[in-house]
Amino acid sequence: MAPEAGPPCSDAVLKHLKAKFEAQQKASPSRETFEKFLKKVTAPETSAALPIKVDASHPISHYYISSSHNTYLTGNQLWSKASIDPYKDVLTRGCRCIEVDVWDGGSPSNSSSDNEDGGEHGNSSSDVNKLAGLVKKGLTRLRSSSSASGSGSKDIVLPAGNADAKNGENDNLRPAPWRTQSGREEPRVLHGYTATKEIQFRKVCEVVRDYAFVNSELPLIVSLEVHCCHDQQAIMVELMNDYWSPFLIPVPKDFSDETPLPSLASLKKKILVKVKFSPAKKSAHNHTLTRKSSKESVDKDSEDDEGQIEATKKGKIIDTLSKLGTYVRACHFDSLDQPEAKIPTHVFALSEKKLVSLQEQNKNGLWKHNLSYLMRAYPKGTRVRSSNLDPAPFWRQGIQMVALNWQQINAAMMMNSAMFADTGGWVLKPEGYRMTKKNEPPEIKRYTYDFSMQMLAAQKLDQEAKSTPNVFIKCELHVGSNDGGSIPKDGKNKGGEWKRSSAVRHSKDPDFAGDTVEFSGITGVVPELSFVRVKVMDDDAFQKDRLIGWTCFRFDRFPQGLQLLPLNGPDSKPSGSSLLVDSRLAQRE
Repeated sequence: MAPEAGPPCSDAVLKHLKAKFEAQQKASPSRETFEKFLKKVTAPETSAALPIKVDASHPISHYYISSSHNTYLTGNQLWSKASIDPYKDVLTRGCRCIEVDVWDGGSPSNSSSDNEDGGEHGNSSSDVNKLAGLVKKGLTRLRSSSSASGSGSKDIVLPAGNADAKNGENDNLRPAPWRTQSGREEPRVLHGYTATKEIQFRKVCEVVRDYAFVNSELPLIVSLEVHCCHDQQAIMVELMNDYWSPFLIPVPKDFSDETPLPSLASLKKKILVKVKFSPAKKSAHNHTLTRKSSKESVDKDSEDDEGQIEATKKGKIIDTLSKLGTYVRACHFDSLDQPEAKIPTHVFALSEKKLVSLQEQNKNGLWKHNLSYLMRAYPKGTRVRSSNLDPAPFWRQGIQMVALNWQQINAAMMMNSAMFADTGGWVLKPEGYRMTKKNEPPEIKRYTYDFSMQMLAAQKLDQEAKSTPNVFIKCELHVGSNDGGSIPKDGKNKGGEWKRSSAVRHSKDPDFAGDTVEFSGITGVVPELSFVRVKVMDDDAFQKDRLIGWTCFRFDRFPQGLQLLPLNGPDSKPSGSSLLVDSRLAQRE
């Protein structure tokens, strides 16, 4: 056990710490005691990501934004439950762009999307038919196969966050729950054309109100995908105004298509509603909500209601809803040359598949567009198990909102955690990825690095397991030096471009005896967009390469030297285990 001055450490960890202390004293004698040395090395701040100052003076298009896809789902994209718990979870973990898919209070098959191309999920007729076919023909088979493999079939239980969390000084502004009209159906949130279970849009509004600014004062973007008729859209507007009124931004009197994006600093504790932009001359009429259920409206005014549904099928959003998207107006994408592409407040949302195609056609144009304008990338519709695209290539294209499935931990979510650690969910882009001088595209600065990691010992691994794991350490570097700045065509996240592993040890407190991994001459590195990812794995005979713990850092925030790195578990929560390493990450002159 460690001396009383420091936290408890395993025998292997203590042995290596004593050896390092003695070597340090021999090389440079000092009056420092081992107890003080131990306290310094094991202090949480010693192994934390190097701090960065969030400069909030730039327009919001100059930042990367921690973003979630299908936020309401607890598991896979086909049959998992919708719940308010994932919203609590991602908001307490620093997410600043959440997604809400909203449908009528009846059958989702009777509603239509707000986007001519099928919405952000790519639910065009072919994609919808594909998903519907999967549900009808293979749901039972997928359930059983997932159960057998132990992945994807069970709803992942997400932390509920702080049930008593409030918005502090804004408590007095919290509106009373909106009066429910007897017999009236309200909009629902679910993944359309699938077997996912639903939740009320009202409940989402409530949890967003309560959790939006618990851990960050920086603005929250609510990305709406609207599949509702006009009656239901009007109810959406009422609910958002009722629950979010203290945080919504009114349309400025002088607002126009030339209005520039505001600075990040000016939007603290504000909710930005990203919704389809409908110009006044094309928008649906400014609909006045009738105090009836949708069913009553159809029964008594069937011809008028059918006309509204037909209008919605053509992509119409009512004026009062469209106006909520003041600074993040979603626009249907045709090309980077369409008129809307020059409006400062527009947002294009493209699937990874469409972005791969766009980059092949106009790589330089895509990068230039994202110097000044907001863009959102999201996973392709066939990722039914909530797998993820690799965010790093999309960040390297300057895309601000790379929406990820937070339902499970994978390489993408580890890098997202590293990108936004202790930042409030907004990170200023590197200088070469934002327009600083008018009509003068910036230059991206790249460097060459050397990296080494001496693995000494680990402790308290897999404490809940009954058996002893066969532990090895895998170190991966994600640097983009070999991809030429391209987005992978297959969309697969294959891990880091540089990989090394340690030898295997059979222990929960393994001694790695200074096993060292080295990477020399890593070229083409943008440090703010490159990552060191360390995974502790179990070489289990029945579940090969089972993840036990992990940690991840951006190159420019990597804590060098002797570190007792705390590890997160497979659920992304701190696991109580740690890894003792001695690392060097050096930029060549």
